[in-house]
Amino acid sequence: MKGRAYQLLRSCIGDKDPPNARDAFIYARVIMRARVVPEEITPTLDDPDVERRLEGALHDILRRA
Repeated sequence: MKGRAYQLLRSCIGDKDPPNARDAFIYARVIMRARVVPEEITPTLDDPDVERRLEGALHDILRRA
């Protein structure tokens, strides 16, 4: 779905600008775990593989947090 990867990645940070330390750490772990480049994740991206990797990373990391 168009923009889903962007929404998933942004969900790590929430609405805070700048994010608190916990959210920033989770964001960094999700990026490393999903093997994505944040600058390439845009609202127009439509890549099911990236979405799957982000969902898996978020699920694993947030389950432990």
